[in-house]
Amino acid sequence: MRVLLVGGRSGGHIYALVAVAAHLRARDAECPLLFVGEKGRMEEDFVPRAGYELTVLDMPSASGPAWRRALSLPRWWSLYRQSAGIIKRFAPDVVLGSGGQVCLPVLLAAKRAGLPTLLLEPNAIPGWANRLTAKYARPDIVGLLLPEAADKWPTGQRIEMTGYPLRPEILDTTRAEGLAALGLDPARRTLLVFGGSQGSGHLNDVLTAWLATCDAAWADGWQVLHLGGWINAKGFDSDQRPRLPYHYLPYLHEMEQALAAADLVLGRAGATSMAELTALGLPAVLVPLAGVADNHQVHNTRWMAQSGAAEVIGDSELTPQRLGQVLDSLCGDPARLVAMADASAALGTPDSAERVVALLDELAEGRRS
Repeated sequence: MRVLLVGGRSGGHIYALVAVAAHLRARDAECPLLFVGEKGRMEEDFVPRAGYELTVLDMPSASGPAWRRALSLPRWWSLYRQSAGIIKRFAPDVVLGSGGQVCLPVLLAAKRAGLPTLLLEPNAIPGWANRLTAKYARPDIVGLLLPEAADKWPTGQRIEMTGYPLRPEILDTTRAEGLAALGLDPARRTLLVFGGSQGSGHLNDVLTAWLATCDAAWADGWQVLHLGGWINAKGFDSDQRPRLPYHYLPYLHEMEQALAAADLVLGRAGATSMAELTALGLPAVLVPLAGVADNHQVHNTRWMAQSGAAEVIGDSELTPQRLGQVLDSLCGDPARLVAMADASAALGTPDSAERVVALLDELAEGRRS
């Protein structure tokens, strides 16, 4: 089975495709795979690093006023023609999209070529690119992580609750391996803090301000692992001194190590992060990013919060004082953390990659029959 994997712009879109690719290659080491991503984005680093072939499209800006986006319409025609050329040369049996505007021209070209397509959507509110792709390219199947998203698609669209695929390393790395790789103290619990692949300047600032003043009794048994982010990396200033054992990295490619070492996670409400947290049964304090499209991170948090797997702090409410209050209530109550971890695990779909591959098999078989 020849598979074209399309997605870009954010780490979450790329990680899901790599997870599916790893499962396909574990089953068949010679399985022909080709990734299509967006020029100038992190996939240009991550996909080749993971060992896969990548081609990129030079996409127009997704932001700005409507008139500016309208001026890019001729460029979209060129992108469609480039996508059709990629499909003709690679000749896939099936196409998998994980989100990002690069999916639109490629899945349109795939549909025009008569190829079956599967589109993944991990958020509670589908992004504009996936909404347009669903409307005009009509994927055969849409795979979801969050049940709240099921009614957001065109009438007649086939929906499957696939979860969101995670790389095997995320699921297989042990706590001992994560602690050792990162030089963390196995006698302490670990608070993992990260604002997604790009990082969060606001979250970084609040964390360091809280750490400079924290005097909670529970802190004697904890340590902090802080990942600053691909873009918004920022740790302690030279004149500050954290009150807890503190380990800082601007970015970590081996995210599986950090998640394996974690006992509690403080971070944004990106869908990929929540897929990872629930697959691993980790409790969380979620700070949904304000101002993103359709406020989707706020909607995402409801899934974990309503089940008791997460506490939520609004972005505008996140201060050192508020963060301290929430962490005091959680870290000082081990029984509550256990209950939250159980609730998180009950939501998880660690077999998501297998579910997606089974659907790809179904689509490819349907094309051949």
